[in-house]
Amino acid sequence: MRKLFIAASSAAALFVIAAAHPAPAKADFKICNQSSEKISVAIAYHDQEAGNWVSRGWWNVDPGECKVPLSGELKDRYYYLYGDGEQHYWSGEHSFCVDNNDKFTLNEADTTCDYDFEGFLEVDTGESNGYTYTFQ
Repeated sequence: MRKLFIAASSAAALFVIAAAHPAPAKADFKICNQSSEKISVAIAYHDQEAGNWVSRGWWNVDPGECKVPLSGELKDRYYYLYGDGEQHYWSGEHSFCVDNNDKFTLNEADTTCDYDFEGFLEVDTGESNGYTYTFQ
């Protein structure tokens, strides 16, 4: 009986320690789809290391699903998204190059384009290390 008490006490102590020190949340840029249609999403951002604008796509996001186009801690405050749905578009006033026919990663996407320019909406992540944008 004493061994059972010691084991239970040890387990409880480990639980309290784990609860007091939760694992750090993963900081990503995540997109979620709360609309009623499948959405293909492209993202654009300023690549500080390369010193230019990059656009990337496509992430196919089903209704109720989330995807992570950028992993890790956010390096910028502003990111740009374009969503192409079965019935709707989610767009904005910031033009970036996209390849509407295939997956892509394009450098200098704000000025150089062998494909199509699309209007992206601006997402202000504030001072966050990670951010979730929800399409509705």
